[in-house]
Amino acid sequence: MKKKICSAVLVTALTVSGGLHTPSVSAATPIKITIDGVQLTTDQAPVMSANRTMVPLRGVFEALDAKVLWKQSTKTVTAIKDGTTIVLPLGSRTATINGKKVTLDVPAKSIKGRTVVPLRFVSESLGEKVGWNASTKTVSITTTNAKPTTPTTPTTPSTSISPVPYVNAKVVGQQGNGNDLEISFPASASTKGISQYRILVVKANSNTFNVNTALAVPAANYTGIPQGSSNYTITLMPQARDTDGALIQKNVNYRVYVLAVGASGYNSSLSVSSPNVSLGVVATASAIATDVKASDVSDNGDGRDFSVSFTRASDESKLSNYRVFVVKTTSAGSFSTTEAAKISNSNYTTINKTGSNPTTRLTNTTRDTSGELITTGTAYTVFVISITSGGDNIGISAGSNSLTLGRTVEAPSITKVEDVSNFADGRDIQVTFTKSSEESKISGYRVFVVRSKVSGDFDIATANGLASSRYIDVSKTGSDRTVTLATSLKDSGGDTIVNDVPYRIYVMALGSGSYANSLSSASSTLTLETGDRTVGNVSGIAVSDISDYGDGRDLQVTFNKASDEGLVNNYRVMVVKSINASKFNLSTANSVSSSNYLQISKNGSNRTVAFSAGSKDVNGDLIKNGTNYQVFVLTTGTGSASGNNSLSSASSVITLTSNGATSAVTNVATTNSASTNTASDITFSFVPANDTGISEYRVYVVRADQAGSFNLTTANNTAAANYTRIAKTATKVTQALTTSTKDYNGNTIVKEVAYRVYVLSVADGSVRSVNTLSGASNDFTIKSSTVAPVTNINASATNGGIKVTFSKPAGENGIANYAVMLVPSASSSNFSLADANRVSERNYKTVTQGVYSEWAFTTTDVDVNGAAIRSGVTYKAFVLSIADGRSATINALSVASREAQMITQ
Repeated sequence: MKKKICSAVLVTALTVSGGLHTPSVSAATPIKITIDGVQLTTDQAPVMSANRTMVPLRGVFEALDAKVLWKQSTKTVTAIKDGTTIVLPLGSRTATINGKKVTLDVPAKSIKGRTVVPLRFVSESLGEKVGWNASTKTVSITTTNAKPTTPTTPTTPSTSISPVPYVNAKVVGQQGNGNDLEISFPASASTKGISQYRILVVKANSNTFNVNTALAVPAANYTGIPQGSSNYTITLMPQARDTDGALIQKNVNYRVYVLAVGASGYNSSLSVSSPNVSLGVVATASAIATDVKASDVSDNGDGRDFSVSFTRASDESKLSNYRVFVVKTTSAGSFSTTEAAKISNSNYTTINKTGSNPTTRLTNTTRDTSGELITTGTAYTVFVISITSGGDNIGISAGSNSLTLGRTVEAPSITKVEDVSNFADGRDIQVTFTKSSEESKISGYRVFVVRSKVSGDFDIATANGLASSRYIDVSKTGSDRTVTLATSLKDSGGDTIVNDVPYRIYVMALGSGSYANSLSSASSTLTLETGDRTVGNVSGIAVSDISDYGDGRDLQVTFNKASDEGLVNNYRVMVVKSINASKFNLSTANSVSSSNYLQISKNGSNRTVAFSAGSKDVNGDLIKNGTNYQVFVLTTGTGSASGNNSLSSASSVITLTSNGATSAVTNVATTNSASTNTASDITFSFVPANDTGISEYRVYVVRADQAGSFNLTTANNTAAANYTRIAKTATKVTQALTTSTKDYNGNTIVKEVAYRVYVLSVADGSVRSVNTLSGASNDFTIKSSTVAPVTNINASATNGGIKVTFSKPAGENGIANYAVMLVPSASSSNFSLADANRVSERNYKTVTQGVYSEWAFTTTDVDVNGAAIRSGVTYKAFVLSIADGRSATINALSVASREAQMITQ
């Protein structure tokens, strides 16, 4: 049993990110754990919580020879021993033992990154006898293999001494001998009875090393240290040897033990080993790659979808190249340079140093470190190791983000956070972020405000679980976004956003269909402060020559309103001669006479305005042809911001000329009725230019991500089949697109893609000779529709089979047929729509729409995994409503039925 305990101490207790807050846990008198009478040392001590003794799960279970696994995505612990499988979700009162549910006194918790469980759960799950001595604060575990002992009353002092608690081995040199190794350890808890400590360096591939083996090592093959200090740090000598008598050298894996040698009358005691260590070139931070990122860039279903980028080492003087290792995320926690040295060169990618930060795309033959081809549905983490010209692993990077090909979208990136106002709530926060490069795979974005002191625990699981009052949703537009938050927004803890509290901002991309959400990195810290009440600037000032009157009527100005108009009184549009624009400032603008600018009231929208025939520039001169102008907009404040005006930047230069151009239409907009989920749902509208020189209008549908390149020249050259003609009219135009409407490239308008509408004013060739293109409408998107799930699903046992019944949705709109599936109960809690969509047709029963009574599974049928239906296994039934692909395109999954198990006689 001692061997079991020693090996258990080697294993770091289960680490989880984003641990639960556990205010009820108290740190009282230390609690001890003994297994078959031998004390177990763990790096997280047992604690009391809600009057229950909580013990560290991994340390105890592994000491009892159970294998313990951790799944980060579901925060679930799985322990396996002798045919017994225990599944325990973190924070849940319910666990399963071989598929059967058991209830815990209190839920499993994370304390300092270690999972602890109620003491009674150890007994219930592994069948060992567990006791508790309240007076000595001792947990005693007696295994089923323990031999009975007869208590005796000691008549002489104990001859046992405690081993040192742990041993660390660190590479500190580059000599290629023992002088490269630094060993550190704390003293044994036994202050008496120790004559000396012996440092023993053992080859890692040695089969067995115990106290008897250690005592037999010759003096020339260990380093002796006198007892007398509380902590020891020793660098070995160049001539130091391992326990086999070989000189310590490079490229050999070692582990280090410390033997506490008992004085006369005392037994000796051997420590647990250090982690494996191998001599080589010393890694420094400047020689290690940083900021490793993994991205899903395609849909080939293999390594070609995988792009890796990283920031090269700041000091590459000792480096020859880098090696990129793709590791299954489940194994990433134990990946090290030692493990990397064992990997075949066919299972990593070599990147030569080039003096710049590399980005490389893997190939269809790229394999992970286990030798398996990279594929979809598996979570991977990437490490980059720096390699010297001698082929040494000089250091390993931190792991990249975990990436599952085909399942997780790329996270957005926050570029700026600002305190833009003085409301002392969410309206003061403005966030700018770059869009996800995979917007076709997302439905939108979600913005979170997190107090800095808890931001280290904020992760994707926490974000996914927050109530809607603790985030704001932001639509995708095909462009990077700048968003001012709302007054009602709470921070992630549910508290009102206030001044003088440090916050960090996160943005989450919301995956659509089978794609999972992804979370950005944290923004820089933002602390809202009270300051002068200053109104915001307008942006996006654009100027156009729209007619040929030779005065102010030819000048049209468009601008985006201030992001927060709460303190805005109005806008003043000012025309400045370009030769004076560099000297035009806020003070000058405030002093301009009211007769020399155009005043515009705020209305909650962006504005497009034209001047009148008698309009003047800021100097009082009439606006006319042939003069270079630039336009500014002064935003005037009201209320507490009265007098604190703000001035925009200047527009581009415009010179009015007689160009024969038509007038642009205004107020281009779209609405979506969402009744048929086709282009005919979209109604566009605009206000005509009412210009005598116009022959007709042409309406163009343009993808939002292509709008940046759509201009007057493009519109003029678009084929007639790809736009809609509107006869010249003096009244507002409101008209629906048709199901056959194409975009300007001639492509069918598809669902889940953002589009905009533009209108071209076509010159008649007589009064006017130049066409004019309007500004863009708002974006519109035709949404995919989802079919309805079935209800009242029931699974019941029959002799030699399982019968499934369910109620169809009313009308069965958009449903082609149904897929009836059996899922083993043990895995049914995580069975999702994405999982159901991936089930092979041979692993479910198809029910044709309109032809339905009941469906039975027998031993000749299979479950969703392709395994034959058998007795002794409980199943739950699911029904997938399958869309017909025309009136509906998204399937729907029912809830699970109750459990059923086949009856055999």
